[in-house]
Amino acid sequence: MVRTTSLASGTRVQSFCDAVCSRDRRCAVSGDVVPIFGGKPYYSGFETAHIFPLAYEGLWKTYSYSSWITIPPERGGAINSVQNGILLDRAIHQKFNNYDFSINPDVCALYFL
Repeated sequence: MVRTTSLASGTRVQSFCDAVCSRDRRCAVSGDVVPIFGGKPYYSGFETAHIFPLAYEGLWKTYSYSSWITIPPERGGAINSVQNGILLDRAIHQKFNNYDFSINPDVCALYFL
């Protein structure tokens, strides 16, 4: 499987992004904290990422990965659960998309190549 950028947009992706940002408030890899300006978080330089790519939702459904989701999303099916997302620094997100590192959810560990 090749990781691809999810090009979908709209409320189903926006609600996913909002949920991940609200939960994480920092890069899941570097730990860099989202700055607060005027009492509001400033997410410039941060991006949300689907751990299992949205572009492969068909495989997600075929293999019933939604059965692992215990926090259903507001919209868009189980693949858009906050459990399938992480907040990343923009540069780290690119490295994630390039498979420069991966995430093993069974042990909550990062693996770098």
